[in-house]
Amino acid sequence: MDILTIILALVAVGLAVAVFFQLRLSKQRAEDADQLLRDYQRRIDEQQRLLDDYQALQKNFDSVGKGYEKALLAFDQMEEEKQTLIQVKESLLKQVQDLTEANSRLEAELQMIKSQVNETDGEITLR
Repeated sequence: MDILTIILALVAVGLAVAVFFQLRLSKQRAEDADQLLRDYQRRIDEQQRLLDDYQALQKNFDSVGKGYEKALLAFDQMEEEKQTLIQVKESLLKQVQDLTEANSRLEAELQMIKSQVNETDGEITLR
């Protein structure tokens, strides 16, 4: 019985050691699983921050794009107004030139009429 008790004790000690290592391995796996879960959650949080940053950048880009479009439209309107003003200016300059030419012709005609009147007066006076 001695050998049977020794064998039984050795088997019990072996089982106890196996259970100890199994518990230790189970605890290590649980800690590893918790660490993996924390790492996974951290990565999810980082991805969420990146997504939030991307969405904020996209909104800013859209705002800048809309502002750029408005600026282009305003520039186009200013260019159209500039062209209109140039046309009005050219029209007014032509009118001024026409009026100046008409004034010069009228003054020349007036001078001619005055000189004819003076000549006529001179003829009348000479007779």
